[in-house]
Amino acid sequence: MTDSTPRTGEHPVPGRTRGALDAVLRRTRRPRVALTFAVYSALAPLAFASFWVLYVLGPHERVRRARRMQRICAGAFRFMHGALSRLAILRFDRRAGFGPGVLPAGPCVVVANHPSRMDISSITAVLGGGCTVVKPAFFRKRSLRALMDGCWHIEGPGDNPLATGRVVDEAVERLRHGFSVIIFPEGTRTPASGLLPFGRTAFEIACRAKVPVVSVAVRCDPPWMTKETPMFAPPHPVPRLRLVQLATDAPASVDFESRALRQRVEARFQLWLREARTSREGT
Repeated sequence: MTDSTPRTGEHPVPGRTRGALDAVLRRTRRPRVALTFAVYSALAPLAFASFWVLYVLGPHERVRRARRMQRICAGAFRFMHGALSRLAILRFDRRAGFGPGVLPAGPCVVVANHPSRMDISSITAVLGGGCTVVKPAFFRKRSLRALMDGCWHIEGPGDNPLATGRVVDEAVERLRHGFSVIIFPEGTRTPASGLLPFGRTAFEIACRAKVPVVSVAVRCDPPWMTKETPMFAPPHPVPRLRLVQLATDAPASVDFESRALRQRVEARFQLWLREARTSREGT
């Protein structure tokens, strides 16, 4: 027997009212998404210009400037996700499943799967900042250069495998200054078919810096803004984005062997994904 009593603070919605509300949300999803992203695109140049002002007029000492600009970015991402939730476009509760209260003290390497375009913004909103590895084509855009350099993000290796050593060195430097580093070890968005093989870069960084690796599982149900689901084809019901901290691994537990650390973390993500698919199919 199930308990149908509403939980504290909840108000039951009559079935007919709920059905009417769902119908309205379904009919208006595309226009609401289009309008929201049109407004975002119109305001983006102003935001980029603001970062240039902060970059030029703010603190010139790199670490102080990076901390300040990362805090601003995290606040902007929190505002964005709050607005998307209020507009019933994408639900995300940054206080559930992952956050400062359960993270290890000090800097860490955060690794996550990458199912949607909203993953980095949601993780940054929870962490309150962080340095991340950015694809070269994105990193080198003139409009974004103040943001990339000001937040002390790291230009990715791209197609040049020799640049991986530079990425590792720069990430270790960020960690030694007290910043956390966020990396998607698949290197691109996760396809619907399953996880792509993890690269070793994130784990080599953690081993060299001797900081823990925090595994964060990202799940969006129903899927949206993935490789297979375009931005302007939003599903119904409203997608819910969740972050779940799976575990924290100390490099010392594998004798600072990045290959063994990668295998352990990747196996954990594969197990989580199989369990998530089973639970989804059972609903």
